[in-house]
Parts: sequence; structure tokens; C-alpha cells
Amino acid sequence: MLKRLAFLALLAVACGGHSPTEPEDTRPRGLLFGVVTIGPNCPVEHQGEPCPPPPEAFTLRKVLIYDEARAKLLFTVDLDSRGSWRISLLPGKYTVDLKRVGIDTASGVPVVVTITASTDVQVDIQVDTGLR
Repeated sequence: MLKRLAFLALLAVACGGHSPTEPEDTRPRGLLFGVVTIGPNCPVEHQGEPCPPPPEAFTLRKVLIYDEARAKLLFTVDLDSRGSWRISLLPGKYTVDLKRVGIDTASGVPVVVTITASTDVQVDIQVDTGLR
């Protein structure tokens, strides 16, 4: 019996001390969302006739959510097939950035945002792929 209790205590510590029956965090959250626009996507694009980004253009890039000081990466958010992304966050200050690919430059990030309970904050990101 003593060995079993010691094993269960060790298991609880290894799992971060949370039991499977512990309730989920139900504190009010805010929504952080946006759209990542990527271009140019072809070596030559004509005004009004842009090349659409290939699907991998969105799957390779990620929105990165850090603590305010950008000392710790908290979340990595995937983009959908149109570049949209969203995450529900507890109130606080966060730094939003983008995982770039190749020679990408991004406007609009990094940026510090303040999330409050039950509010929406939009951060749109423009990616210049460097293609000319």
C-alpha cells in the first residue's frame, strides 16, 4: 500500500500536480484573432491579378504568442487555408509575432496587445515574401 501511494504521488508530480477530475479553468477570456496576408506569390504580378498563395504558404507560417516581455513563447497558432487565425486568452498583455519563412518580412508585428475579458482584439499581419 505504501509503495502504491508513493507511486501515485510521483505520478501527480510528473503530471504537474493536476488530477484528471480537476475542473477546467473557467475564468473569462478574450479573443485574439486576425488574418495573415501573403504576397507577392509569383515573380510577376499584375495590378488586379494577384497570384493566390499556395496552401503551404499558410501552413508553414505560424502566429506566435509570447508573454509581454517576449521572454517566453506561450502559444503557437496555425493559420487556416485563408490565413485566418484565432485564440482565446486569459486577460493580460501579450506580444504577437509571426514565424517567418525564408526572406519574409512582416508588417504589424511584433506588437503588444492587451486582452480583457469578453472582448475581441484583431491583429492583421501583412507578409512580403520578397518575390519580385
